[in-house]
Formats: sequence, C-alpha cells, structure tokens
Amino acid sequence: MKKTTLGGISAILVGLLYLLTVIIVLLSPPGENAVVDHVTYMNQLILVHYILGFLGILGVMVVLTLSRTIEKQTSHSEWYPYSKVMAIIGFALLAINNLRQTGLDHELSHEALHTGGAVLDTIVLAWAGLVELSPQGWLDFGFVGIWIFTVSVFSLKRNNQKLLSYLGLIGGSCFILTVLGNVTGLSLLVMIGMGLGGLVIVPAWFIYNGALLLKKSNLNTSITTNMKI
Repeated sequence: MKKTTLGGISAILVGLLYLLTVIIVLLSPPGENAVVDHVTYMNQLILVHYILGFLGILGVMVVLTLSRTIEKQTSHSEWYPYSKVMAIIGFALLAINNLRQTGLDHELSHEALHTGGAVLDTIVLAWAGLVELSPQGWLDFGFVGIWIFTVSVFSLKRNNQKLLSYLGLIGGSCFILTVLGNVTGLSLLVMIGMGLGGLVIVPAWFIYNGALLLKKSNLNTSITTNMKI
C-alpha cells in the first residue's frame, strides 16, 4: 500500500499558498518599476518570495506522489515521464528563484534607490535578468501547467473524477496562457491566466487532489489495520 499522506497535505498547502500569493500580489499594485515596488511593498513581496519558495518545495512532493498514484495509467506513455520531469524542474526552479530573491531583492532595490542616477536606471532595465531565473514564466508556470494538463488528460481517460479533470485542463491551460501573455506582452492573457487560474482553478485543483490523496491514505491505513486483525 502506497502512503500518500505527505503528498496529500503538500497538495492542499500548495493550493492554499498559490491562492495566498495571488491575493498578496493583488493587494500590492505595481508602481513605477520593479525596484520601486520592492521598496514600497518590501514586506509583502519578501513574504511572497518565501511563500513561493516553500510552495516549490512542496510542489515537488506533490508531483512525485501523484505520479505514483497513476503509474498504471501512465506506464506505457512516452510523454508522461517528460512532463513529470518538467514539473519537477518548474517547482524546483520556483523554490530556488524565490528563496534566492528573499535576500537579493531587498538589498538590490534599496541600494539602487539610495545610489540613484545611472545605477538606478541600469538596475531598473536589468532587473528581470539580475534577479529572476525565469522572467517570462516558461519553467515555473509553463512546465507546471503542461504537467497539470497532462495529468488531467489521463484522469479524464479513466472516466474518473471528471470535475477534477476539467479543473486541471482549465488550470493547466491558464498557466500556459500566462506564459503566452508574458511573451507577447498581452496583459489580458496574463490577467485571465492568473486571475482565473492562479486565484481559483489551480488552487482548487491542488486542494481537491490533496483531499483525495488523504482519503486514499486513510483507506489504505484502514485496510492494512483490518488485514493485521
């Protein structure tokens, strides 16, 4: 019997942390530039980095747990192992990037504003390349979105948990849409992708999966106990 308690708890936490991140960001409207924003909303944005950092760590646990639960369905799939690795890379990069930024953002933004002049202008222009490892979200949103979409396709094929499957298909598409919005500069796509996906659909998908994993774990524990008796 495969234990899924840790994965279930992690999935619920990932959903809640995604939701919390979007709420904090919405309460910190963008200003003149990223440097000014990281001074104006220093505490809020540092908190977001910590949240996303730990979300990334928990996300890796969720990918590994969910992948174990669908081994039979994906055993003959050439694509699924690739999408699984992509998701692990995405969540790992999310953790590395944001835990790195917890110190870098604060120091760099304050120093740039204090110095001013050409130094400030340079930091503003180079901000994304200096502090962000995936500025357009290809890895941390795109890769994770592709994995969520892939898991949901397999779930739909099993004709099981259709609501969960549809949530995943929409949520994964929203994350991919966010990347396309960043690449093309179309803010509407980003608003749809993060507003619908990040605030509602993706958190719901992770929390729903977490609840099912905990239920499965409790059922396995009950069966094991009865067998011992």
